[in-house]
Amino acid sequence: MMNSHDLEIGEELFSDLIDLLTELVKKRSVSLEGPDTDGMTACRDLLVIALENLGATVNLLEIEHGPDAIYAEFNHSKEDDPTVLLYAHYDVQPVGDISKWTFDPFDSVVEHGRIFGRGASDDKSGIITHLGALRLLLSNTASLPCRIKILIEGEEELGSPHISELLGRYTELLRADGIVVADATHWDLGEPAITTSLRGVIECEVHVETLNLGRHSGEYGGAIPDALMVLARIIESLHNDDGSVAVQNLNSSQTNDIPITESDLLAKAGAVSSLRLIGLGDVLSRIWTQPAISVLAIDAPTINEAVNLIVPRAAAKISMRIPPGQDPVNAMLALKSHISESVPWGARVEIVEGAIASPFKSESSGKLMEAFQEGIKFAWGKPPREIGQGGSIPLVAEITKLFPQMDIVITGVGDPESRIHGPDESQDLLELRRNIIAEARALKVFGQMWS
Repeated sequence: MMNSHDLEIGEELFSDLIDLLTELVKKRSVSLEGPDTDGMTACRDLLVIALENLGATVNLLEIEHGPDAIYAEFNHSKEDDPTVLLYAHYDVQPVGDISKWTFDPFDSVVEHGRIFGRGASDDKSGIITHLGALRLLLSNTASLPCRIKILIEGEEELGSPHISELLGRYTELLRADGIVVADATHWDLGEPAITTSLRGVIECEVHVETLNLGRHSGEYGGAIPDALMVLARIIESLHNDDGSVAVQNLNSSQTNDIPITESDLLAKAGAVSSLRLIGLGDVLSRIWTQPAISVLAIDAPTINEAVNLIVPRAAAKISMRIPPGQDPVNAMLALKSHISESVPWGARVEIVEGAIASPFKSESSGKLMEAFQEGIKFAWGKPPREIGQGGSIPLVAEITKLFPQMDIVITGVGDPESRIHGPDESQDLLELRRNIIAEARALKVFGQMWS
């Protein structure tokens, strides 16, 4: 039997974990800046030391042209215990517009019960959840209830471009009975959740050219279209008037498991007061089970650089989220076909394919899922909601293909106030504490259920 007092986090232990989280946030592990930057290397090395101090055997899984992944094994278990793989990632998104930040993104400030900084929630709190759960378990017993493996990736924020190669090269090393992916969010503060579906993502760059060189806009304007005009027409064609995706032959479905109004979603997003939602159907379907297209960036002269010249070239990066059940290769073909057919005035357009990640939908409720439902109920005093996520975790779909029988549980610690990927990203410390307790309890329950 488990004593509830065995899974209480003492202040000294939690303080140590927050100190480690603080140091992790200070490491500028922005994978977009390169796999071998000082920040990436420092963050990786700090995690290796933390895992070794916890008693793990640690190895770096090298990837050509990519950052090292961190692999660890714990031998504090019996031979016939089940094996659980714990996953998180140590890379973070770029800062973006620094003027929008209240705090230094890599200074790790703690205020009002939250820790602020890039990666404080996504996904360095996911790492702390795993390490904290193991420390909590090992503080009360000499053995772990399961055989534990840990994989901490360094390029998830790039779309995990080498994840297939990594899984293929280290298949046997990463084989497990279940995997816990700590890279999602809860429904709200005090409202825990387990994620049961993810949208996939495909990305491409659209390069437009109308002239070999820029020409005087007074001399040729009105007869020669500029590249930005063409690009704007292409972008406009991607959505219908109601804001729904105009690309044909894509999967789309409705879900209304959790009631939420349009005003609720606008408030959660921090929308300006005059904004209206786009799309059709149930509100959550638009962000969980329908396709969505976003324009992530445009290459063009800035206003400060503008002169009276017809712009000869422009480009945009397009991201399309695809719902569960959608084949990403077919989705990419549909997007490219739509763009090609939408080019006006005979302009030259090149489409460069980018990241591809498959969607995911949990098909069953295995023992690991049952254990986490119990663990979350133990930590929060209420059962978790089962929710979808509009974002993608490339590893999930890939490891499902490799190990179709593996139990997969997707958990997280973020909440609507976390501002993941945005300025002033932060993590609520009470939610983090509860998440650690929930995972420790779940691993203990899973080990007992298996035996």
